[in-house]
Amino acid sequence: MKMDTEIQKAKYSVPALDKTMVILDHLSKNSKGVSLSDLSSELGLPKTSVFNIMQTLEAYNWVRKDSSGLFQLGLKLYSLGMSSLRNINIKDSFVPYLEQLRDDTHFTVHLCAYEKGETVCLEKIEGPGTIRFLSYVGERKLMNTTSVGKAIAAYLPENELQVVFSKGFNNLTPNSITNEREFREHLVQIRQFGYAVDDEEGEIGVRCLGAPIFMEDGLMFGAVSVSTLKSNLPVQKFQEYGQLLMQVAEKLSRSLGYAGSYPKP
Repeated sequence: MKMDTEIQKAKYSVPALDKTMVILDHLSKNSKGVSLSDLSSELGLPKTSVFNIMQTLEAYNWVRKDSSGLFQLGLKLYSLGMSSLRNINIKDSFVPYLEQLRDDTHFTVHLCAYEKGETVCLEKIEGPGTIRFLSYVGERKLMNTTSVGKAIAAYLPENELQVVFSKGFNNLTPNSITNEREFREHLVQIRQFGYAVDDEEGEIGVRCLGAPIFMEDGLMFGAVSVSTLKSNLPVQKFQEYGQLLMQVAEKLSRSLGYAGSYPKP
């Protein structure tokens, strides 16, 4: 596949942008990632040109490079797409599930994506009542003190886990997990239950449950969570709400085209 066969060039085109568009289109068809050398050879582009373009795209978060050197589309492109398709895509397919989860639990619901060893909040559905959390759409967080972060980390491959660990560990409360050994042990427990618990690890008095969301290719999209005051979510209720949360997370995974088996406790 060469560049000039992939797009219909505009009458007045910018060569560098032509190359960039072809690269992005190629990455969209290779969700597991493509190396710099393969981009050059498969598209018939000079390696130096591809290198410069990828450096620029990565700086703007349009692409991301994993620890093995493979490039994938970045979350910025998702964000841009959401800006134009929000009412069609998220509102029509994701938000009804999130709102139903809010109605069933009376908790605040968050939808987060995984990006470069961190979580990014994509949607927030406030719970009823006067309780308001300071989280916001677009907020980035480290993985170790949130239920969404831990739910995602539990199903990441080792190379991505290393990216997570390279970011360090937040120490926000006495309950925060702040070292790799304990965190890995905690991830084993999450895989056993199928959902993650944030037991006052990010904020005293707040508990959250999170469950993973998978994409069509089986890679991690992110996670969905419910958050509330500790008094509203006793330990005895973890399993009940965890099962409900996992049902929603599986539906979201299916809506993204995931056909594999979803985690079961």
